[in-house]
Amino acid sequence: MYAIAVDVGGTFADLVLRDQQGHTFTAKVPSNYKDPLEMIIHGLSALAQELGFSVRELLSCTDKFIHGTTVGINALLQGQGAKTALITTAGFRDALELRRSQLSEPWDLRAVLPPVLVPRYLRLGLRERLDYRGVPLKALDKTQIPEIADFLRQEQVESVAVCLLFSWRNPAHEREFKELLQALLPQVFISLSSELSTQMGEYERTSTTVINARLSPVLSDYLLNLDSQLRDLGLRVPLSLARNNGGLTDMFQAKRCAVSTLFSGPAGGVKGGWALAHELDLPELVVADMGGTSFDVSLIRQGKMEVTPQAEVAGYPVQLPMLDIHTVGAGGGSIAWLDQGGMLRVGPHSAGAQPGPACYGLGGEEPTITDAALVLGLLDCSNFLGGRMNLDGKRALQAIETKIARPLGVSVPEAANAIYQVALSLMIDAVYLMTIKKGYDPRLFSLAAVGGALPLFATALAEGIGIRRVVIPAQAPVFCAQGLHYAPFQIEVSRGIYELLGEQPDFKCREAISELEEQADQELSRLGVASDRRCYLWSADLKYPDQHHEITLEFPCNVSDIRLWQRIGEAFHAVHQRRYGYSQPEKSLVLVNLRLLACEKENSFRTVAGQDTVGEAASSEICSVYRPGGLQEIRSYRWQDLKPGMGVEGPALIKRNFTTVFLEDNWRANLDQAGNLLLNLRKEGFNADGDGRSY
Repeated sequence: MYAIAVDVGGTFADLVLRDQQGHTFTAKVPSNYKDPLEMIIHGLSALAQELGFSVRELLSCTDKFIHGTTVGINALLQGQGAKTALITTAGFRDALELRRSQLSEPWDLRAVLPPVLVPRYLRLGLRERLDYRGVPLKALDKTQIPEIADFLRQEQVESVAVCLLFSWRNPAHEREFKELLQALLPQVFISLSSELSTQMGEYERTSTTVINARLSPVLSDYLLNLDSQLRDLGLRVPLSLARNNGGLTDMFQAKRCAVSTLFSGPAGGVKGGWALAHELDLPELVVADMGGTSFDVSLIRQGKMEVTPQAEVAGYPVQLPMLDIHTVGAGGGSIAWLDQGGMLRVGPHSAGAQPGPACYGLGGEEPTITDAALVLGLLDCSNFLGGRMNLDGKRALQAIETKIARPLGVSVPEAANAIYQVALSLMIDAVYLMTIKKGYDPRLFSLAAVGGALPLFATALAEGIGIRRVVIPAQAPVFCAQGLHYAPFQIEVSRGIYELLGEQPDFKCREAISELEEQADQELSRLGVASDRRCYLWSADLKYPDQHHEITLEFPCNVSDIRLWQRIGEAFHAVHQRRYGYSQPEKSLVLVNLRLLACEKENSFRTVAGQDTVGEAASSEICSVYRPGGLQEIRSYRWQDLKPGMGVEGPALIKRNFTTVFLEDNWRANLDQAGNLLLNLRKEGFNADGDGRSY
């Protein structure tokens, strides 16, 4: 039997198949926004052909099918989605437009804000009211609901977001409204804020609910079509969908909660980085993924993935836990351009897969990072995508000369090198933001360079940020799809408490813990996770009474421990002291939220020792690349010719299907027993402890 993971990106769709013995087979096909289902079938055909099967034979032998999708995020970025209305407590319908006072550019009062997702005429106030404790002050006015239904029907509204005041404390009014409205409008999708987030924050909850209402019908149609086509082709198992938090869910839940799949593709890359960190015993790891449209950075710290309780997507807050991923528009298809002042810029706009970079010969005329790499000699014209696509060097030269070189008064190779360096600086800034700006020393980290494009920049990026060890995994070109194989079924539930924390657990906390565990167990049972395969991770958001931001602490849930909450308080003061340089142990603490992460138990990992010796040299060829100062002849190796123990000294190129590694001066590459390429900086320097040893 086989397990298949599919990650659909902005430029390519990646597929990774694993058999029961752990062998992997991969496929990479160009993306097609007009018909994303067609490219998945195309990729499955490529896998089936490699195995000597038909697509029907392959799918009939598949017992797990995992999908990381960009349908939701693409619809949000492009302003698409179902026509949506918003129902709020009367008098609060403008919370969505008032937003927060904080601006992304605090000194620019003319900064453009993202469009309001629901126009004012579709934002309706409902006569009802709960107080801050969730106690009803005014019952739901049921006579208003037929009027609302008639208006929504007249406006041909497809989806409704419901976010009533203090429903995170008491969801009764939201549930009652949904039941009554659904009876009148059975074809309209209804999203309740209380089903998505039980945390305070009116604007954030409203934004999250509206995004979910806009995107869920779109994702639902896509998944139903995909499931139908795959079943017609022989698939017998239900689809599994990747979520923002690195776990999996089923199609039933994904159709109702599209907002939880916005980063399902990049989440696979973080999960893959987590697995790689365990396999290679690298507890501190920067996972950097450069695909066709973006450059994504995440961290593995102390062997754990970094999770943020909420994030901002395309300028809109999303109040759901998700992996902490920072993204910049620096992918292989990112376009190089000159601003009004004549300054060279790269991204964030991308040529995508169609028309793609100029060198694709599909009608693209804008110079991209891929065109620059081709002009510099870092890419092989005849071996792109494993030899299935020939690149047109003349078109790349022409695009760079017309758009960049001639206006700047430089040669084409100099312009291509400038594009390379600007793109590199964007990546260094992104890693800087995720490490140094957060107080982490990058010299203590290794770098996992993944995605089809990043190995061209890996050693320069590492050296630019102070990292001395780089890992390019065996499946680096399809790493997000590979990582999806490690994702477990996972459910995260939370409860807003917002009460002073006493030294002993009170009844409210005990009750919340019991209800959250029951809720998580019901969902895991529905997903088919056996009780002996479940694990639970509890955490709490706490703060001092006069603070705005919380600190999240993990804790072992043992409600019979009378000192549990005292221990949690002591841990909070210690973390606060370490993080901010002071603590106030004399103050009581506010317990803001309780959280439970329940999931399948993870698989154990076999630690792979990295080879760091130089054995017999691999065969190589001589090729010319442009470097500052002119053309330089360097050696070019084929990845498949390398064996553990063989060392490659930089400068050099290491080529394989779907990617190319550019090894800078003073770097050495070795292949480990698992097929990962390990790169180490050799020049003299200071390590993290400053003892002057060489690397």
